[in-house]
Parts: sequence; C-alpha cells; structure tokens
Amino acid sequence: MTNVTGIVRAGVVAVGVAALAVGATRVDGADGTVQLAPANARAGLPESSDVLVDQASLVCPGQQRLGATGLRDVKGTVTVAAASPADGVVEGGPTTGTGTVQLLAGPSSGGLGQTSDQGAAVSARLSSADPVLARATGALAPGLVATQVWRHGGDDDRGLAVTPCQLPSSDVWLVGGGNGASRTERVLVSNPGANAVSVSFEVLGHSGRIDAAAGRTVSVPPLSREVLSLDAVAPDEPSPVVHVTATGGVVSAVLDEQWIDGATARGIDDSTRAAAPGTDLVVPGVETGGTVRLRLGNPAGTEALAQVRLLGAKGAVQPDNLRAVRVPAGATVDVALPPSTTAMGLGIRSDQPLVAAAWTERRAATADQMGDFAWTPATPALRGVAGVLLPDLRGTTKRLLLTAGPGPATVQVRLGSGPGARLSQVTVPADSTSVVDAGDADAVWVVPGTGTVRGAVSVAGVDAGVPFFSVASLSEAPVRALSVPVRQVRN
Repeated sequence: MTNVTGIVRAGVVAVGVAALAVGATRVDGADGTVQLAPANARAGLPESSDVLVDQASLVCPGQQRLGATGLRDVKGTVTVAAASPADGVVEGGPTTGTGTVQLLAGPSSGGLGQTSDQGAAVSARLSSADPVLARATGALAPGLVATQVWRHGGDDDRGLAVTPCQLPSSDVWLVGGGNGASRTERVLVSNPGANAVSVSFEVLGHSGRIDAAAGRTVSVPPLSREVLSLDAVAPDEPSPVVHVTATGGVVSAVLDEQWIDGATARGIDDSTRAAAPGTDLVVPGVETGGTVRLRLGNPAGTEALAQVRLLGAKGAVQPDNLRAVRVPAGATVDVALPPSTTAMGLGIRSDQPLVAAAWTERRAATADQMGDFAWTPATPALRGVAGVLLPDLRGTTKRLLLTAGPGPATVQVRLGSGPGARLSQVTVPADSTSVVDAGDADAVWVVPGTGTVRGAVSVAGVDAGVPFFSVASLSEAPVRALSVPVRQVRN
C-alpha cells in the first residue's frame, strides 16, 4: 500500500488539494528515471506548475462502535462507497486515460472492491473495526469522494450517521459530544500510512481546558486505528471540543457519539473535522425540525466576543441575544438558537479565533420521544469540486443545503450517477441558504462557480415512527497539486 503521508509519482509529490508539493520533474523515457538539474540550472519543467493529481486517498473510520477496549460493541449496518466524478465534472480533468478506485481495509490492505469506470461507485459492507482507505489512481484520481453510512434500528442503539471520508491531516478539531446518562463518545484516530504515528489530545470544556487530557498520547500503528474514550478523560463534560495533533505522519479523526437518555434512544452521529480556528466562520447545513444549538470553542488565551447571524432563505437575521456571545479563554459555550421553519447556515464573527459546530435534534411525537441528532461543523469555502455518496439510503429525504458568503454564489449541481443524473445551475443569494431537493439520488456533486459557497447534504427518514437523521458536510475533493522542479543547491 502507498503511504499517504506523501505520494511520489514519476517526479511529482502531490499532497491534497492545491497543497504545496516538492518533487522532481518527469522525464520521458522507458525507464521513468528522474533528472536533476545541475547547479543554477533547470531540468524538465521550467517553472512550478499546477498538475492534476494522479493518486488520491481518503480515510473512512470503519465500524465506529466496534473494537474499543472497555466499551460496549454496537454493530451497525455499515456501507462505504467511493467514486470519481463523471466526465466533465472536474474542469480541465482527464477525458482519456485509465485508472482505478479501490476500497482497502486494515493492516492487510485487503481489497473490498474496485472500479475502473469514471463516475461509477465502488461500495462494500463492513463487518470489522478496521479503517478503510479509498484510493484512486490515474485518470480517476482527480475529484475522488468517499462516504461511510452507519445505520442501526430496532432498539436503544438506533440511529444514522452519514460520514464523509477525509483527507488525512496532522491537525484536527472535533466539535461534539456532551454529558448525560449513557451518552458516550469515542474519538477514532486512523493512520493510513506505513509508519506508526504519535497522536496527542487537547480537550476544551465549559470551564476551561481539561487537565486529564493534557499530555495524553497514543501511538497509532500503520494502517490501523486507535480509540480514545472521551468519557475517560473528560467525564461529565457538557460541551467538549477535542483537538487532535499528529507527529510523524498524518491521521484521520472523527468523534462518534451515542446517546441513550435513560431508556430513551436519542441517536448517534459522527462529528467530523471542523474548520481550523478562525475569526470569520460559517456553519452550513443546519436543518430544522427540533432543538438547535451552536457550540463555540476558544483555544486562545483571551476571552472571545462573537456575533452569530442566522443565514436563512431570506438572508441574514441577527437575533438580539446572539449579538455578543462571550467565550472564555480555553473554554467552550453552547448557545441555543431560535426556532426556524427553514434550513439555514450560521455566520460567526469573533475578535479571537474560534472553532464551531451546530447540533440539531429530531424526536418522535410519541410519549417516549425517541429520536436522532446530527452534528454539522464549520467548514472552509469550496474552491473546487465536492461530493457526497449516498449508498443504501433508499426511502429517505435527501437535501443539498448551500450557504453563500457576503455576495451571491453560483454552483453547478449534479444529482445522481450515470446517464440519468440531473444537472442544474443554482444561484444562492448573499448571506443566505438555498435548498435543493436531491430526490432519490445516490450521489450529490457540487462544482462552485462564482462567489463563496459552503454546503452539506442532509438525510432524514422514519423507522417505526421514530426519526433518523444525519448531515454530511461537503469538503473539497483532491484535484490538483503544485509541482515544483527540483534544483541542486550548492552549500
């Protein structure tokens, strides 16, 4: 298996989307050797250039609630799907050439399936606790997307989690979790590389940093995952925020949360990577239908003063009680949001860098009020193609939620895969959220055009009268990298 901490392909080192890469130029020839320029001279490419990636990898967590020492196993029906976009979705993308999209599991790199068709998804059911690597090569690498769906019904462990598989990183913020009877959180850290990675944790809480988490480190073996019980380091913490830092490699991390309130199932969901701390954040994809709260985390050493606006269908609304929200240094705050009849985004401006995510709950009208919930993190604006795959989700309501920045934004939307896919151009007014009904689509693709836009896909349904519900945020797919010619330098 290729180590995703750095992929070297015939002279180009490519990491992620538009990431800085240092490599050597490609040399035409049967032996594929690398030519180095003599001192003060150049070889191959005369200047740095933007190139399409020819290999890409995303990490999926695997069965979230299996294999953790000291924690109860709950096996869900888990499906992972991966695909490259159809021809024409990636601007300037390859129109010819070969490649594959594969699903690989665990330390043995066992193959779960593959496809060589552009736009076609490969999917697999998971039964083990191993993380899964979605890997694409050649012409199928640009625009790779993968999604994991966890579902369980019929008892107190019921719920739905639609989890976008992630590009690995050395720095991950996870906003989610809480206290209460039988409310459990697991931080799953997956190492997709060929070397062990050391991972440290920091936890912010409503009263400040959690001392028990300080200095906590774990070593994650190659092609494996480790699970940290958040309850073990931050028991009874009502509003945790977890900072995961990797040394010696990169990792993927999610916070998996399950809540059983007494004998009442309240749901399950995964908190995925939130945007890095910033002073101007947007949380897209905040659905309605129940209680909505916003969690803010302040990693700075100074109290933050934040303003929160609701970015709905008719533009921005500024509630009086959200004009000045104070977030103590090194601490978190949960803010109740007013009821809304439409989907929305949240605009957050602060004098100190913050992290943020919204929590939305849906509950049955019956006496037991069982239900489900979703966490939606703040995300960066989309600069390139993004997508969510929706395997094994027939009979649900799927909606694409798009939130524009200060000015209007236009996006191209593709719903579904294959020749039956529906294409449309969507304009989102400034500081507002537009909803696109995804119908029975098994995939949603978004290509941003003008303006600034963020997005998410919500999935909702009813099982035996009880709601199930999840929201998957849109992240840029790996498309291009910067290729830099290697030069010899005299000391």
